[in-house]
Amino acid sequence: MHTAAACGLAAWLAAGTAWAQTAAQTAAQTPSRGPVVHGMDWSLSGFATVGHVASDRDWRWRRFVDEGGTLWRDTIVGGQLDARLSPNWSATLQLTLAPSTRHERQWSVEAAWAFLSWRPDNDWLLRLGKQRVPIFLNAENRDVGQTYAFARLPSEVYALSPTTDVAGLSVSRTWPHGDGDLGADVYAGRAHIAERSHSRDLGARFVNVDTDIVGVALTLRRDDLTWRIGLHHAVSRRQDGQPLPSRYPFVSPFPGFGYYQVSDALGGPGVLTTERIANTILNLGVDARLAPQWRVVAEFARNIQHRTDLGANTVGAYVAVLHTLGHVTPYLSLARLQTVGAPREAWQALNAAGGSGSDALSVAQRVAADSIPFYDQTSLGLGAAWALSPRSQLKGEWKHTRIGKRSAMADDPPQGTVSDTGVNVLSLNYSVAF
Repeated sequence: MHTAAACGLAAWLAAGTAWAQTAAQTAAQTPSRGPVVHGMDWSLSGFATVGHVASDRDWRWRRFVDEGGTLWRDTIVGGQLDARLSPNWSATLQLTLAPSTRHERQWSVEAAWAFLSWRPDNDWLLRLGKQRVPIFLNAENRDVGQTYAFARLPSEVYALSPTTDVAGLSVSRTWPHGDGDLGADVYAGRAHIAERSHSRDLGARFVNVDTDIVGVALTLRRDDLTWRIGLHHAVSRRQDGQPLPSRYPFVSPFPGFGYYQVSDALGGPGVLTTERIANTILNLGVDARLAPQWRVVAEFARNIQHRTDLGANTVGAYVAVLHTLGHVTPYLSLARLQTVGAPREAWQALNAAGGSGSDALSVAQRVAADSIPFYDQTSLGLGAAWALSPRSQLKGEWKHTRIGKRSAMADDPPQGTVSDTGVNVLSLNYSVAF
């Protein structure tokens, strides 16, 4: 981390801490609720995280992070308007300012939530509009860093979701269960996604994709235990109508020489394509208090790929132990993410065929290999969250990620694939809700 950046961030955090404590005290005395306008009751809230992240490598990790450090990885500002239209009807709008998911180096304002709610009674809730996919334990509140102790939610699991948001319909049903409640969420909708991939030869590329997703999740919530299990199915296609490659045939014009036909411009029988690819995701998560000051959080996800040998077919999991010491919560986490099956074999074959040659055929093989979201990584993290007030946290984390054959989270440099190495990442961030 650069000294100037660290000093600037420390000064910002000190000022922000004082402001947050004052804001929290004021908010406790004066609820952030607006006036009643023509029978409509409304409230306004907000959240923000500013974070500095630096690694010990000159290549980029998680799109923005390198040894120079960056504020782009974790910084986000959001505001939410909730309007109660009647005893049964309400509307929610949440806007966020964060690094764009559609451009390499640009900030953007997006509507994370924009939905209409109908609650016919205390047990049923229907939502129509843009909302979060209820997949992982912190999926709905992942942007609000103040609501969890991790400096960053483990990407080995949270990166497996085909989308974080969906525009559609969700139906929730809640049943009392002992000292807590059991909830069921069923949803269906569409998401417009910009899929980013990075090639060591061509750099970053964004492809616009439409994803239709349907799923169900069961969640049990009690004071000492939360668990969630879900099943989700997503079907994706390119917005421009172009087909997606599903398999590259191997071509051997003469003995001792061969290549994979990654484009119809190359000789061969033709690239196998599909109009749509599909993913089935199974997830299981648990957050359990084992003793008065000890918690264990663990999540598992299996993303099964259909209709292509070149997509995401992955297994991810993490386990974390958290111990509360007054206002400070240190934690230790271990995570693993691995690509399995046909995409793993396809990446290994294409990467070997590309080699290190500079000719057009070798480059084409490597570009095709880099377009496969291949993961082989294990992470160990040690961090702590300091609750400065009921509405703000200061967090720090050291994480070491060991990369095996490759990780698509690393932007491979032109000289070759990042493999059989490790990357250390230091994070410091401040989160507040107001």
